Amino acid sequence: MELIPDDIDLSSYMDEPDFRAKVRSAADFRAEVKAALKPPEQAIQHPEILIPKARNTIAFRPGEVTAWVGYNGHRKSMFTSQVALDMAVQGERVLIVSLEMAPKDTMNRMARQATGVAHPSDGLTDRFLDWTDGKLWLFDHIGTISVDHAFALCRYFRDQHQGTHVFLDSMMMICTSEESLDEQKRFSTGVLRLALETGLHVHVVTHCKKPHNEDDSKVPGRYSIRGSSAISDQAHNTIAVWMNKAKYAALEQNPNDNAAHNEPCAVVKCDKQRNGKWEGKLQLWNDGRSLRFCEDRISEVRPYAFLTEPFPHHPAQARAHFGSQP
Repeated sequence: MELIPDDIDLSSYMDEPDFRAKVRSAADFRAEVKAALKPPEQAIQHPEILIPKARNTIAFRPGEVTAWVGYNGHRKSMFTSQVALDMAVQGERVLIVSLEMAPKDTMNRMARQATGVAHPSDGLTDRFLDWTDGKLWLFDHIGTISVDHAFALCRYFRDQHQGTHVFLDSMMMICTSEESLDEQKRFSTGVLRLALETGLHVHVVTHCKKPHNEDDSKVPGRYSIRGSSAISDQAHNTIAVWMNKAKYAALEQNPNDNAAHNEPCAVVKCDKQRNGKWEGKLQLWNDGRSLRFCEDRISEVRPYAFLTEPFPHHPAQARAHFGSQP
């Protein structure tokens, strides 16, 4: 894991590249077209969420933008930290720009998710942190940044660290005015252009509009994002993270409520995947000790395999290696 200081000079990355109109022969796209037309077993395998029931559902392709949406307090940042971990496991180079959480707190959470326990040993924690070198970077800054600064940071990461995934958490810390729809539209258009320009997959954590009567009992969707609709319109993928607050309320009243225990802790809903076939909902459980999202409440939560076994470095081997258990 490497920290990118907030006083780093990004001046050379502030200006957008010169995008002059290009007219190309249709045949110039031969390689891309042939790759896209391959049958599934021969197609390029893009990184995905490693929870077994999520396999072959959502793919995170280069040059795309994913908008993550959720109500305040519904653990969307917790879920995206696990997604970032899964990306790194599959050979991606990941930058987390968490503007509301200190890097040490982000790493504490990811260490728990990776090791599968609340209090990993010093040795297991060291092994996890050693493993993150060359795979995971964090921007060492809490507070707002400008749209231009955020884009410059992404270009810097791509250029200097050969980055492939950036998590911007959150959009409201970059577009700070809820009234300035123009700023939000500029961000939404710019982040799409940035992804296409750099080949980065940019994950943008967004917030929901305040629900009617503060009722957050329904899973939100792409049209629930606060502010301008531009980000949901332009993003390639929109994914909602929703926590089952009624379950936790029932268990607070009666810790032995078996019906509540059997209810999922969370729902992850993809209601837009422009370049993929699957859209739908995944019911997940959240392990309180490790903070890891799991596909059921009974399977043992074990450390990610790279902490206990030799780690396969090729992404395809990693996906096979983690096929049943991260």
